[in-house]
Amino acid sequence: MAPKPCIHFQSNNCRKGKKCAYTHVIDSNFKRKACTHFANGKCRFGDQCTYSHAPEDIALLKATLGSSGTETRHGKSVSTEAQFKEWRYNIPLPDRVATARPLGPARTKFCQQALELVDGEACVERVRGGKESSCTGEGYMWAQGLSIMYHDPLSVFVCTYTVLQEVVTLLASEGGCLRVRELAAQDFAQLPPKQYTRIFEAQLLPFFKVITHKNVDSSLILTPRLMTLYNIVYGENGDRAVRLFTAAAEHLSAMSLMKFGDVETVDQSNAEAIETTLAVMDKLVEVNTNAMVHDELKAVVATIRTIFDQPLPASAAFAFKPALRYLRRIEQRLGLGQTIPHTEDDTKTTGGRAFFELACERPGELSDDGPRHDNDHVDIRQISILPSLQEIQSPRVEYLPLADPREWHIGGLRGLLDRHFRLLREDTVGQLRDAAKLELERLHDPKAHGRKRQGTRTFVYCNVAVSNLAFDSYSGMEFALSFDQPRELQGKSERQRHDWWDGSKRLGHEALICLLSSEGCATFFIVSPAPLRPKKDFETGAPIEPLHKTYNLWSEEERAHVIAKPVNQPDMYSLLDQLMGGFTEQLSLVEFPGVLLPAFKPTLQAMQTMSNTLDVPFLEAVDLGPPNYATKPGFRYNLSAVTKSGKQLHLTPARNTELMTAELTSHSTLDYSQAHAVVSSLSRSLALIQGPPGTGKSYTGVQLIKILLDNKKASLERLVDEGVQNVVRIGGSSKSERLADVNLRAVVQRLDLTKTEKSDRYELTKKVEMEAKEINSILSQMAQLGSETSLSAYLLAFYPEMHTQLFGGVDEDGWQTVDYNRDGILEKWIGAAHWGNGRPRTLNVLRDVPITHMTGQERRIMHAAWIGDMREELQDKLHTAIDGYNKLKKQLDAIRSELELRVLRQANIVGITTSGLARHLDLIRRTGAKVILCEEAGEVLESHLLTALLPSVEHAILIGDHQQLRPQVQNYSLSCESKNGAQYALDVSLFERLVQPQDALAQSLPYCTLTVQRRMHPQISQLVRRTLYPLLQDAPALDRPPVVGMRDRLFWLDHKHRENQDGDAAISDSRTNDHEVNIVAALVKHLVHQGVYTSEDIAVITPYLGQLRKISAKLSSTFNIVLNDRDEVDLHKEGIDNFGDDTAPAGPVRHTSVVRGSLLQAIRIATIDNFQGEEAKVVVVSLVRSNAKNNPGFLKTSNRINVLLSRAKNGMYIIGNGDTMSQVEMWADVMQIFKQDHCFGPTLQLCCPRHEDTPLEVAIPEDFLRLAPEAGCARSCRALHEGLHKAQSWMYPQLQETVWRSVRSSLP
Repeated sequence: MAPKPCIHFQSNNCRKGKKCAYTHVIDSNFKRKACTHFANGKCRFGDQCTYSHAPEDIALLKATLGSSGTETRHGKSVSTEAQFKEWRYNIPLPDRVATARPLGPARTKFCQQALELVDGEACVERVRGGKESSCTGEGYMWAQGLSIMYHDPLSVFVCTYTVLQEVVTLLASEGGCLRVRELAAQDFAQLPPKQYTRIFEAQLLPFFKVITHKNVDSSLILTPRLMTLYNIVYGENGDRAVRLFTAAAEHLSAMSLMKFGDVETVDQSNAEAIETTLAVMDKLVEVNTNAMVHDELKAVVATIRTIFDQPLPASAAFAFKPALRYLRRIEQRLGLGQTIPHTEDDTKTTGGRAFFELACERPGELSDDGPRHDNDHVDIRQISILPSLQEIQSPRVEYLPLADPREWHIGGLRGLLDRHFRLLREDTVGQLRDAAKLELERLHDPKAHGRKRQGTRTFVYCNVAVSNLAFDSYSGMEFALSFDQPRELQGKSERQRHDWWDGSKRLGHEALICLLSSEGCATFFIVSPAPLRPKKDFETGAPIEPLHKTYNLWSEEERAHVIAKPVNQPDMYSLLDQLMGGFTEQLSLVEFPGVLLPAFKPTLQAMQTMSNTLDVPFLEAVDLGPPNYATKPGFRYNLSAVTKSGKQLHLTPARNTELMTAELTSHSTLDYSQAHAVVSSLSRSLALIQGPPGTGKSYTGVQLIKILLDNKKASLERLVDEGVQNVVRIGGSSKSERLADVNLRAVVQRLDLTKTEKSDRYELTKKVEMEAKEINSILSQMAQLGSETSLSAYLLAFYPEMHTQLFGGVDEDGWQTVDYNRDGILEKWIGAAHWGNGRPRTLNVLRDVPITHMTGQERRIMHAAWIGDMREELQDKLHTAIDGYNKLKKQLDAIRSELELRVLRQANIVGITTSGLARHLDLIRRTGAKVILCEEAGEVLESHLLTALLPSVEHAILIGDHQQLRPQVQNYSLSCESKNGAQYALDVSLFERLVQPQDALAQSLPYCTLTVQRRMHPQISQLVRRTLYPLLQDAPALDRPPVVGMRDRLFWLDHKHRENQDGDAAISDSRTNDHEVNIVAALVKHLVHQGVYTSEDIAVITPYLGQLRKISAKLSSTFNIVLNDRDEVDLHKEGIDNFGDDTAPAGPVRHTSVVRGSLLQAIRIATIDNFQGEEAKVVVVSLVRSNAKNNPGFLKTSNRINVLLSRAKNGMYIIGNGDTMSQVEMWADVMQIFKQDHCFGPTLQLCCPRHEDTPLEVAIPEDFLRLAPEAGCARSCRALHEGLHKAQSWMYPQLQETVWRSVRSSLP
């Protein structure tokens, strides 16, 4: 792998020159920060400046800091800084808090200035050129996974953020808390109503606005400071909060919701006061658990509820929705109102049909036999994500909720979350549990080694030992685990071992592994990657050697080493205890290839959190009306972003859908069904769009995004002709180089830290490094536990008299015992006395007995007690140090997350997958997303989509097709395809459940279906139109060219050759068919040699991974094989990384012809399940299954058949046994269509481009060579053959089709 470009070289600042380990080339992806001195016209470094002087960067900096004529200092305008200095003088320093005088009347100015500084009104004025501008715009997001709407203009946010942080930080300081206490502790009950009104409006309300400001409330770095302020407001036992909010509730209840004398107009100032007060109370109850049982606070909430006793006028409904949302949430937390049904009575409904009800096992304590193990609980919030040892060893079957809500042990939303948590955990963690159980059984009974393993594939490494351990300030505790090198590497050189490990992808970054012991121990680890750059000691600057520099997988001939860190902290302590005691049992290491903890753990944790908060949109009822933001009086969508020539066209939610659809169709490039989907989606808070194959689901989604973006406020006028700006992608590396610069990590690197962040980061980094050094010191002491040196130090500190007696020293009389042979003092002392005949004295007595007066038995007891005390002391120190490190590391990570949050707030569009959203859930929640758009919703597990429904979401648009592939699950027995799995139906997406409920009592939601397909030739599209989509139409003038070299564009080559009986021995539970492998290879070569198809034009698809491997191996000698990422991952899970023939050397060796990319002669090969959303001009299908039982296997479901039949644009050729497939109703219908078109039979007709009338019928692979040796025919074609013969004599095969094309075009 080539070294990366040097980041210092990009800034003209690399001091290592030619000795630098990185390349000194210009990196086009590197973005330098703008120079603030150059922006002010006074940079003295000129071209040598390490910061950017580029005009676009300087313009952005000026827009961020203010107008170009404004001098700046530390990112703040001079006027703002002066205002901040004046305000902070009111907060006493820590040493003057005791003598500080109350603010008195100055409290009003203090509170109002704080609000001005946090709100940044002066900065808004400057950036906007003196014009009013709102900070409440909306933003959106688009990705293959999700799309989300966001708030906040870029310039306003960045300009005021430093001041905002400093204001809240000072308020949370000792002096600031004094001022907050003064404000909240006033005797409001004694104030006359008018005086209280003045104090509420001038002091309390501004303070409430400060602590509920969206940038304050969502800030990660300010969270601990904000908690301090709420605790001050709450006071001891909540008395201060009761007095404060009792007065506020009485004041608010006396307010008029509508303007005086105008019953149709909302009093906005009163509405804002009610909303702000309720927002403070909501947060107060959330952060103080005692508030949930405070009766006086419940009385306060009851008083506020009276404000809304009378029905609100229609004109006021929108204005008071936020306040009512806060009120309902407070009532829910205080137990005043239950908006969510959660009793079994709510879900147990019976119809008139008789049925036999089997007894259903319950979870945890509800089970008739009691809990199954220590991780079996009724409440999913108490369940550990990874299995415990008892769970692994448990013989009982886990509790799995059925799809029928009437069978759940808990109803409502909590029951829905409970069901999906348990099923998703069984689908992911269940396979790990079962594999670990098998290996534990093998350790207990070596004869079980030959037993066949079912379920997930694993790699087992034997004779494991812990070679070393260390604590890293970034990664935490890391262990160096050693084990025997695999048998494939015996006798190999170091280079060969390195290549084998590198090519196998085993034990790669974040791989999940489990350490098992024969005595019954299970510890899960994830493989820790080597640090990207060398680390240095924070204080001395000395280099710190990581474990990775000493230990690796390939250096030693007999042993391999992997560096890993425990997943759970309690497991780490348990493992350390065992290390201190010394391992005596046999250890094994189990790797789960392709299973990554971040792929499922965040989603499971998110559902546990949601089960606690129950904060999910669309909860009370599925509201098919317009989204909340669209109910604002006077709101209408501007559709000109998608109309021709920007024609003005507006949509109000109340407008007739059919008329609006017709108008939009006539003025845009959308067809009628697409226009109807757009109009309908904008008019519904929960919109569903079904997109059959080739109907433009993605295109429709893009049009929706363009409309939503165009309807944002003035802060998003930066849209340029090429597309939307400020796009951010969250996630790992992307195939698209165009997205590299907008990856969240890349954008964050260009962002400057505020003064508070810089200070906090420096202090926290220093403390984290010190804690890490202390932990490593404790680990070093643990390693020396029991040595004479450690014992001498311990006795000297706690038992100095015993230390003097044992190791010598000056006694009370001044005498010193000298031993010139100090080696083995401890052993000599233990063995110097006889064992003793009587019963040994107790430890308490022995501590006062001279050590020379103890018997041999007592000396051993005393020695064991010293070691035990030392061990407990070190363990206590380690627990305390690691706990301190965790707290500091969390605060340090919050600074990085704060920068990420700042970027997300500035983004117009953010792209993220559902699993990525779960991983960053806390961060995304703080953005206040209002709109979510999910593409391919039919392929997303309901659990993943549930976690994506953020509390702030008001508008959800799901685009998918429930008649194509369902979500993929690991455990077949949980899917609808399994006879037993239908009762669980884990692979039924939320999209499918909403449009096609399985519960007969449930009502389906209305949805729009796109009806015009633009992909398939009509002869191909009829296969799905006549079987699944009766309303599907072909786009006008959809004319596809015929397939070159073939007589028909559509054909089913029927055969009777049986599938291989043993399947693919290398891949469990897979199927292969050698006859079809050879036919596919011959047909593909024939098509490629026509010379008209590129690497993207031909695709081979098959239902089985084993067949994919064999086809790839067959074609890899001639073509470059292009696999998609999902198929590569699936092959890696099965341990298959080479596509050579069966005689290839043992061990996974990466084949040189397997590449990602477009080459002159490349073929795409994929499994059907991983080809949805893809298309090709010509598709060749290998069905594989051909058996006496006529078992079609995976191809019995219409969803998979649908995808298979709808990928081809110009032509499709199916190779398979018709008798085997005819047992499936849809296949029978499809074959009937083939037969009606005379496109079904035992022979396939080729076509010579030069002699089209020559009959060429092939049935077996040899027929291609016999009848079409040069991809044409056997008839004389002199000029063509001579040209090709010359080409073959000196050119590589990759160029033959190019020559073929040029020679053929020159013929008359």
